[in-house]
Amino acid sequence: MRARALVLAGVAGLLSLTVATPAEASGVPELWATGQPFAPGLTVMGAGDVNGDGKGDVVTYDNGECWVSLSTGSGFQPMQLWCDPYWSSVPAGDASFVGDANNDGRADLILVDKDVVGNTHRSGVWVATSYFDARQLRDRFAPSRQWLDNTIFGDQGNLAVDLEGDGDTDVIGLFTGVPALAARASHPSYLPLTAWGPDNLRGEKATLAADATGDGLADFILVDADGTRVVPATVDTRWHVTPPQQWSTTPFYGTEKTFTGDVDADGKADLIAVNDTDVQVMRSTGAGYAAPEVWYAGSFSGTKDTVTSDVDGDGDTDLVAVNDSDIRVLRSQ
Repeated sequence: MRARALVLAGVAGLLSLTVATPAEASGVPELWATGQPFAPGLTVMGAGDVNGDGKGDVVTYDNGECWVSLSTGSGFQPMQLWCDPYWSSVPAGDASFVGDANNDGRADLILVDKDVVGNTHRSGVWVATSYFDARQLRDRFAPSRQWLDNTIFGDQGNLAVDLEGDGDTDVIGLFTGVPALAARASHPSYLPLTAWGPDNLRGEKATLAADATGDGLADFILVDADGTRVVPATVDTRWHVTPPQQWSTTPFYGTEKTFTGDVDADGKADLIAVNDTDVQVMRSTGAGYAAPEVWYAGSFSGTKDTVTSDVDGDGDTDLVAVNDSDIRVLRSQ
């Protein structure tokens, strides 16, 4: 396993932990962009490789327009307008994600909407695909199109992840008292909803989805107050029908944010806890989580948002803090 150093930020402290010595010294925050016109109402939609160059970019939304800050691998370019106000017919979505919905190597905008009386659009999933506009000679997002005409907005949240390892981003709805529902991407649409997991598949502190076992399929990760359980994907049916497995009995979560991402580039998603005073990581062994490690002994968070993405294109997960007037990055090393 190659040791890496990750950096996150901005949470209240964890519960009492036994902290392992980190394999490498952590990185330091880097200023990747300054002078960005981040208006008070701006929403950070997420980060992902929208232009297909292997590096994660930052996507934001404000007043019917979406903007992209492209990564050069060592900084972010000035914000570019990627979708015009006509896109506002489907605003930022009740839940929004940046992910490759059509398996073309470029991350798209995935918007999950719920039924609301008086809405001008229907519930379901809408996708604005990323493409190169040959007429205008620039990259942009196409007008959003409805890919799923059914309710998947969960009362306990939504997730977006490549469930089946086929290269495109699927959508999960988390509902009270029933199995999770999955809408699997089959561009240019999502397949009919399918039950995806045991009943009440929820973590007390966070419910995440990522490939923790390293087999190419996304697993459910249930972060509880007294440990973490994992429901591995099953290769035969690719349905999560097995009972959760206890991967750790160490309380591990950030009071501000808890992420999952591959911080050491070994193909297995690790757990990341963002705290007020530090950032800690529990690395996946493929069958459990190792002891917690302090990966950054300081605070790192964005006033707008803190997100994860491989912004330098080296294969591991980095932390991105979007602030009122700049973007800073803590890279895994």
